Amino acid sequence: MDFYLDSNRQSDRDYYERMLKLMGSLSHLYSNNKSPYLVSRITENLFCRCLNAENLSRSDITADAKKEHIGIGIKTWTGSNLQKIAEFNSDKPSYEHLADKEMVLRVAELRNERIDFTKRTQNLDEMIYHCTIRTPGKIKIIECPLESITIENIHDINRKKNVITFTDDLNRYSFNTSKSTLYKDFAGIEAKSILPVEIIEDPFLLLEQKLLGGDSLSAVIHNEETENKVYLPLYSKNKDGKFVAERSGLNARFAGGRPRDPYEVYIPISQKFNERYRDFFPPSDQPFDLELPDGRTLSAKICQENDKALMTNPNKALGHWLIDDVLKISPTIPITYEMLEKYGIDAVEITKNSEDKYSINFAKIGSYEQFMGEDSYEALSES
Repeated sequence: MDFYLDSNRQSDRDYYERMLKLMGSLSHLYSNNKSPYLVSRITENLFCRCLNAENLSRSDITADAKKEHIGIGIKTWTGSNLQKIAEFNSDKPSYEHLADKEMVLRVAELRNERIDFTKRTQNLDEMIYHCTIRTPGKIKIIECPLESITIENIHDINRKKNVITFTDDLNRYSFNTSKSTLYKDFAGIEAKSILPVEIIEDPFLLLEQKLLGGDSLSAVIHNEETENKVYLPLYSKNKDGKFVAERSGLNARFAGGRPRDPYEVYIPISQKFNERYRDFFPPSDQPFDLELPDGRTLSAKICQENDKALMTNPNKALGHWLIDDVLKISPTIPITYEMLEKYGIDAVEITKNSEDKYSINFAKIGSYEQFMGEDSYEALSES
């Protein structure tokens, strides 16, 4: 499938290419290089804005955007076509002791698990890469499949110092063992479009004339993340580290005291979070819409004593999503921190879209701690 040419209107593609050229023309705000300069976040935002795609770039998943049932990994670079596609720092203990071939097989398995996880949670049928390659005076747009590594076809494994190269006959890969980073070779892909870019010599003067020289400044800069987005942990914490509580939170179905539905789960909310951000959510037991990454909407609410739980109605709806669709395990198996770590996540990101409409997505390991400013050990309530 040719996503860029077949799935987008000509007017949208023209708008996207004009905006890419415009951003590239301002390169001297950042660099004196002859190749256009594009910040990766700008390329993601432009792609979604111009081509009417949903922006997933804040989530730590393999896709940066999606349109209908297609996931898109968005990349931009100048120079080498060998580009980073995944990091496996948290998984290093599972492969660092292995021989080269076994290490490559393990990394390929981890890569495929993350792709499958993204497709399941976002309800995707296929995935592609959309790339902007910057060369002197030009931006080249390319597109290629974002596909799993065919593990049974892996061969031509070679090591040079801390870098192991290999192929599955579809793509060539390079794994840097010291950085725990996987690279893919994007060389030789035919361009969908090549855009000439004229870099403005003094963009500072242009901005001064256009923005400060007029009667008003129309743009208002603000940080919307602190206003409409929070993070909740999927784990508890003690002096020994992170863990998923055995009989509460994601494993509430194993709690005693009354009969439990096999899919009963909830997302724990700490007292510290409520002290700072309780007003982010509606009052206790007041329902609100919670949109899942795959587009489905559940009825949710904040409940339990001291507002310590985010639950859905029915409660098992959240459990079916996490257990059946995301982790793909039996409800009789407890969820562990290692299961979350395998996918590089340990928190959820909640976005407030309106007073009674919210959305949820997964967040990379450490997101909650960074959000709360936790630089050292601070225990989270297990209850």
